[in-house]
Amino acid sequence: MSEPWRDDFPALADGMVYLDSAATTLKPQPVIDAVRWFLEGGTAAVHRAVHAKSVAATDRFEATREALARWFGADTDEVVFSRGATEAINLVRRGLPSLGHVAVTVMEHHSNFVPWMDVPRCDRISVDTDGNVNEQELKESLAAGAQLVAVTHQSNVLGAVTDLRMISELVQKQNAALLVDAAQSASHDPPQLHDLKLDFIACSAHKMLGPSGAGALIVDRKWYPKMRPSLLGGHMVEQVHLDGWTMQSPPHSFEAGTPAIESVIGWGAAVNYLQQLGPDAIADRLATLTDYLLQRLGAIPGLNLVGPVSGRRGPLAAFHLEGMEATAVARIVSQRDQICVRSGYHCAQPLHEHLSMAPTVRASLQLYNNEQDIDRFCSVLDSVAKIACM
Repeated sequence: MSEPWRDDFPALADGMVYLDSAATTLKPQPVIDAVRWFLEGGTAAVHRAVHAKSVAATDRFEATREALARWFGADTDEVVFSRGATEAINLVRRGLPSLGHVAVTVMEHHSNFVPWMDVPRCDRISVDTDGNVNEQELKESLAAGAQLVAVTHQSNVLGAVTDLRMISELVQKQNAALLVDAAQSASHDPPQLHDLKLDFIACSAHKMLGPSGAGALIVDRKWYPKMRPSLLGGHMVEQVHLDGWTMQSPPHSFEAGTPAIESVIGWGAAVNYLQQLGPDAIADRLATLTDYLLQRLGAIPGLNLVGPVSGRRGPLAAFHLEGMEATAVARIVSQRDQICVRSGYHCAQPLHEHLSMAPTVRASLQLYNNEQDIDRFCSVLDSVAKIACM
């Protein structure tokens, strides 16, 4: 896979090195063009009118639903639009109010941890330093009656990739449900709803080269009759009378209110862009870059990587630099050479506490990165490490 697509990302024109894609991704020109189309000439409410502009906007809006269904191996009516992965997860939590027992791993992003904390029984499943889920604890939780397991596909700190097939098989044996937070993996390793026999997948547009403000819950349709909408009002209703109302059929019954139309349309352009490059080619390129990043970081004195250093893992690396606070490292590399990395708990503070880790520095990759980006980062980091060791 060559690199002509780097020119598709205008944000790179100022010479920065962007290594914070686990937080949010840069946007390619086709996405920018799609958003501009709506804002400049396509503006209209979707699903609301029969005039030409509304029909055109609705067609492009619904084309994104179709593209996401193909991307995640689902059917079109199994894609519920939300305002991000956080809201998608909350659609399940609030949509199944009778849940009395759930299991969640300690390495979840806060978005897939906090919503479950008010369930009467919430089992915290431990992980080891490589992000491997404690299978025995999970089995015990399921045997004790856990009705739902919530798990990330890829840790945004450790880079660990969860064995979804193994977990799915355990969950199925106990007739429980499985919710997967695919925010980190959706752009290059999208979990397949039906192939893996998943129940729910949550994802966000802004981590898939798309705009902010849009997300989706991919739902196995068997759950629709068991879920109740968490928001009531416009669009989700079919008819409203003085003495009552009726809902539309799913997925629209879960999409109350005017959506982020331009974001959804831009997201469709992002998915099409990813599809043209191909998820396998993107995953291979990111695996090569990740190996190179780990190799370069591993050679820096005083730098301690967290998470697995071999095997299948996501395109990121978190670490500690001896003698330096994470925030100081991130600030220095930004000031010295326009290098953007993340520092802190990465919205996964329970994981840091579970593993007794201080805040970490995180460098994360996307298809627009190359070996030269990594070299620039590690060169600056090496000089910082030498100063820290003095």
